[in-house]
Amino acid sequence: MAVAYEKDEILSASRVARSFGQVLADLSGKRRRRVAVVKNNHLEAILLPIEDYEAMAEALAILEHLEIYRLVQERKGKKHRNAISLDAFLKEQRLAI
Repeated sequence: MAVAYEKDEILSASRVARSFGQVLADLSGKRRRRVAVVKNNHLEAILLPIEDYEAMAEALAILEHLEIYRLVQERKGKKHRNAISLDAFLKEQRLAI
C-alpha cells in the first residue's frame, strides 16, 4: 500500500539526527502528525507520536483476534482426521498446565 506524504513530513536521516529533540517535540506537541525518514533517497522509517502508535498496535491486535475468531468459527464442528485432544497432546509432549 502506497502512502502519500506531505513535503514537510519528509526529513533526511541526517536532519533527524541533528535535530532529534526538536522532531520529538514537534511530534509530541502535535505540530507534526508523523515524520518520514529518508536515507539515500529511500524511505527508511516513520516516526509517530506514541498515542498514534499505540492506537495502531491496538487496532492490529483487534484484527488478529477477529481473524482467530473467524478461523475458530469456520473450523467448529468439522471433523479432522488427525485431530487429538488437548489432554492427549499434553501427555504426548510430557507437558503439564
